Amino acid sequence: MPTLTADYVVVGGGLTGCVLASRLKKSEPSLVIIVLEAGPDPENNHDVTSPMGGFALQGSTIDWQYPTKPDKGTHNRTHTLTAGSTLGGGTILNYGGWSRGDAPDYDTWSRLTGYNDWDYEHLLPYLQGCERLYAPDEPYSENSHRGFSGPMKITSVGASSPRRRYPLGEPLYAAWRELGLKKAAYDSTGRSQGLSEWFETWDNGQRQSAQKAYPLDGVQVLTSTPVSKLLFGKENGLSSTHLPRVTGVLLQDGQKVHARREVLLCAGALRSPTILMTSGIGLKSMLKEKRIPVVQELDGVGANMIDHFALFQLFKLRPSNKGLALGHPDLSDPAFLLGLPTDYVVNEGLPRSLLEQALDEDGITGIERDALLQPGRCFLEYLVLYHPLSAPVPADGTYVSTSVMLTLPSSRGHLTLSDGPGTLPDIHPGYFTTALDRIVLIHGVRRMLQLMLNTEALQPYVEAEVPPPGFSPLDINSPDADIEARIRATGTAHYHTTGTCALGSVVDADLRVQGVEGVRLCDATVLPSPVGGHPQATLYGLAEKAVEIIMRQQAKHN
Repeated sequence: MPTLTADYVVVGGGLTGCVLASRLKKSEPSLVIIVLEAGPDPENNHDVTSPMGGFALQGSTIDWQYPTKPDKGTHNRTHTLTAGSTLGGGTILNYGGWSRGDAPDYDTWSRLTGYNDWDYEHLLPYLQGCERLYAPDEPYSENSHRGFSGPMKITSVGASSPRRRYPLGEPLYAAWRELGLKKAAYDSTGRSQGLSEWFETWDNGQRQSAQKAYPLDGVQVLTSTPVSKLLFGKENGLSSTHLPRVTGVLLQDGQKVHARREVLLCAGALRSPTILMTSGIGLKSMLKEKRIPVVQELDGVGANMIDHFALFQLFKLRPSNKGLALGHPDLSDPAFLLGLPTDYVVNEGLPRSLLEQALDEDGITGIERDALLQPGRCFLEYLVLYHPLSAPVPADGTYVSTSVMLTLPSSRGHLTLSDGPGTLPDIHPGYFTTALDRIVLIHGVRRMLQLMLNTEALQPYVEAEVPPPGFSPLDINSPDADIEARIRATGTAHYHTTGTCALGSVVDADLRVQGVEGVRLCDATVLPSPVGGHPQATLYGLAEKAVEIIMRQQAKHN
């Protein structure tokens, strides 16, 4: 079997892999770049293009469907984690939400790692450079924190169509204002606190995947081509600096792919650490237990697993308001299906007394505590969706659903190599195990109940919460214990896994795997601490920065 050769071998054709391959090829057209994607090309999958079709993709053949081990914090439930196993990765399966973290979220990266170039000020040009905002409420300004000329078109719900005006939008906006929420001002402050229109990557109802925004012209893309492990050079795998040097990858079918310059690992927060561990890079005791020769001991590989844990709820509208959610004939205009059926998002902090109580209970001190106590930090995201989503009730206009999501979770999980056959790791998600997460999410759920059931603006429309089987409905008077029990029994992640090969512990400031040459990590694994919002906005910016790092260092060697 002949060995394929390229200047750069990109492992993973998801979001960051597409950006790196596209940008590198454009910057230096003579480069030979190979993208190795484990999953298929999604081009012929009709559910990929439309927002509502996207709901059918979870659990499909283009979803990794990673199973977790029983999770102590959620009554020993097992969870199935959605991740894109297809060209385009998560940008094919996600719901198109576009929201960055706040400036302090990124500044925390710098404070934790000591890497000055990874604070918000240094990341902002890359976050701006990937987006092209179309939102009349946030017009172009030289001082705006938004981007207006990037490849990814970002549209507010109101700008998507003049006919896309959900009937509950005005009462919902009034209810949030009734609770004291003010309009967010991210464009001028870099902070999302407050009430904002929902931004999304849907363009006239069509999905903008990574490979659409960042074309792969001239790049050799091999789909359905899973990678087994990294390959190291001869002479005991040592380079001229006496460090192990990665020279390529071994595919699962036994074929080798050689990299003249570097391997760029972009396989995602669950697959990238698995490939590293299989290659002998990781926790020494675990590698020895699996009888894998240790190439480089790095305890952080597979550790620090972060995800946005959440509670989804269902609410029934009053009988006279049956036509106010999707599924009713009164909302049959195709404009209502141009994106996720929502219009507003709220990001909010926590009363300082509750925050200090949680941090004290968890024993959080030092840099981490100082960062979390900064005024204006957002710990919660709230969404109301005019559709029951996957709840076991009819989508007939009678029900709406809600999400209360932890944006800065402090619970951490980890993953290790599995003992069984196949390529899926053993995942221990560690959800909802800290006082901070418990106190914040209970507060957030109570806040959502107050919004839906106890505001003058929404009381005429919303009748009650609809509980899962075996539970009583929650209301504004429900004790904390009942809310906590519901969260532990039904809470789930938003499938925003990050952090499993973090900056500072596994990779250096230039995204190089520490103690090894010839390989960089350029995906969600490198986030050292949580980022609010939905991760794709951050990951596009991260990938843009990675390209510049690679190009700058290559120029030094030319």
